[in-house]
Amino acid sequence: SIYGLTVDVSNRLGGLRTVQPGSGYPANTDLSRKLQLAATLLGAGLGTRIITIDWGSFDTHGDQLASQDPQLSVLSRGLAAFKDDLAARGIEDKVVTMVFSEFGRRLADNDSGGTDHGAGGMMLVSGSSVKGGLAGELPGVMFDHDGDPVVKTDFRSVYQSRIAEWLGGDPAAVLPGG
Repeated sequence: SIYGLTVDVSNRLGGLRTVQPGSGYPANTDLSRKLQLAATLLGAGLGTRIITIDWGSFDTHGDQLASQDPQLSVLSRGLAAFKDDLAARGIEDKVVTMVFSEFGRRLADNDSGGTDHGAGGMMLVSGSSVKGGLAGELPGVMFDHDGDPVVKTDFRSVYQSRIAEWLGGDPAAVLPGG
């Protein structure tokens, strides 16, 4: 009944107030707060299947090393703390984390010590249920007419495999024509 489901969800949500977030997150960062909330929601047993987090500004057209190095440090420490938090909640083996960017970067520096938008980009998939290593081909030394490396793995294929293999869904229903 609707009443029974409402009471069940209310009881589960009431327990969220007593759950302490995991330790080890980088202090006072937006990413830490978002990852802690994600761990809390995943640990609540509400049936949450997908959580997306928007974070960072890696649009580094200038002074790339000075801005990206601290961000990558926060990302690395945040993901490690998130994994530890999930493990403490007993759900780490049930979660796969995927990190990606909405645009790629050029390989060559521009005149401002940064890189401009380009084709392709790195994706990271992690979790205890993920087979480690490089998936796909390295771009090699072939470049397109804009000077970008030729991308050999379409990002949609990574999404499709997560939908099919991890969520047990039909990728064509989510990514038509992908």
